[in-house]
Amino acid sequence: MNFLVLEDDEKFADFLSKSLSIYGKVFIAKDFESAKKLLSTHEFECAILDIKIGNEIIGPKIAKLSKKRGVAHVIAVTNFENDEDLIRQSYESGVDDFLKKSNLRTHLEFFIKKLVNGRELRKNVQRITKTTYITKDADLIDSLESICNTYAPMEPIFISGESGVGKTQLAKCLKYLLGMSGELIELNCAGLDDEIIKSELFGHEKGSFTGANQQKIGKVELASDGILFLDEVGDLPLSTQETLLKVIEEKEFTRVGGVKKIYSNFLLVTATLKNLEELVISGKMRADFFNRINGRMIHIKPLRERKADLKILIDHFLGQAIRSVFMDSDAKEILLNYSWPGNIRELSKVIFSLSDVKSGIVTKDVVAKYFFDKNLFGNSQAQGRAVTGVVSSGFLTEEQIAYVKENQSLSKLQERIKNEFFAFALQEHQNNKNLISKNYRISRRSLFYYLKDVKNKRAPK
Repeated sequence: MNFLVLEDDEKFADFLSKSLSIYGKVFIAKDFESAKKLLSTHEFECAILDIKIGNEIIGPKIAKLSKKRGVAHVIAVTNFENDEDLIRQSYESGVDDFLKKSNLRTHLEFFIKKLVNGRELRKNVQRITKTTYITKDADLIDSLESICNTYAPMEPIFISGESGVGKTQLAKCLKYLLGMSGELIELNCAGLDDEIIKSELFGHEKGSFTGANQQKIGKVELASDGILFLDEVGDLPLSTQETLLKVIEEKEFTRVGGVKKIYSNFLLVTATLKNLEELVISGKMRADFFNRINGRMIHIKPLRERKADLKILIDHFLGQAIRSVFMDSDAKEILLNYSWPGNIRELSKVIFSLSDVKSGIVTKDVVAKYFFDKNLFGNSQAQGRAVTGVVSSGFLTEEQIAYVKENQSLSKLQERIKNEFFAFALQEHQNNKNLISKNYRISRRSLFYYLKDVKNKRAPK
């Protein structure tokens, strides 16, 4: 790696030369012309530029030229106090980081490692999203790259997404992408009371409460130099939120019943199905705790919004099955048209079940029979397209026609579709009627009328 250093302070230039030499070759320029000449004769991965050389502001000019010559990362340094106009001008010229010299001296290793790691970051994210957490979703990939290239590596991360989208799996990927040396320690907070939660998180000393027959090491301690992943963080009791908030900020805690301070430098990753903002409004979550865990966000879209992912995941799970089977295109089309309310978890279960088909060939009839036998349509979505086939109208299905013939009633089909649709909508939005009304453009009055009869009601047979 080649470094260009534009610096007329000999002591600081010497410091940079010695410090950077372990990472690559360092070229020192003391004025505009020598920096310009070096850029024309050499290729550089990084340029560290003093904003002011002598009495002239030339850093932004060299920064702009550096970017034109393909320099990946440009750092501007200054002895000045923060000058907003100079900061703006520098970033507009292509500077990636603007620092005081004192900060660069203190944190040089961090910035260089960030630069070195940044070259491998995209490769690592691409590798992970092709092999471990399979996705082509550009928004998710951008979020991963942004978080892994952060200036605050221990800032808490919040993962949002529906049940079954793979939040825990993604948390495990973060451990690798962030290069955490410690372990990923998990705790599902759902249904645990305050006493149990605190014992699980912070551990306890022998005799600290009835039943504490021996010392227990808590998950916060076990997660040191690694990740503490709290699933369903919305279920944390308020008193635990207060305690954990202090631990996140100070990285110190005591075991239940103990007095000794224990240090743990962990990265907190949280997830929940609940709406955290609504929990704050209702008083079930502290506002300061919400603000602390909501620092960096990763949103995982539901599978129904990731058709490209659905295609590759079907093939992925078919390839993972113990027994190889053939699935024809019509069968895959049914799977692609299903809404997958259980997301990746549901998809993997269905694919592994279908791989047991005796003939070894999965056709559309095999898939339709499996879905119908398991009553997946009855609780998740209207029959719609995901049945035995679509007739010439492009919407009405053969199964729907057969249902009308069997019951000699069109109204029963209409009632069934209505029941199944609202059962799906309630599940999709966790019974949040405001979201159902907004997303499906149904008035609150009409929605109340519909749900009065169909809420939690199974479709007629």
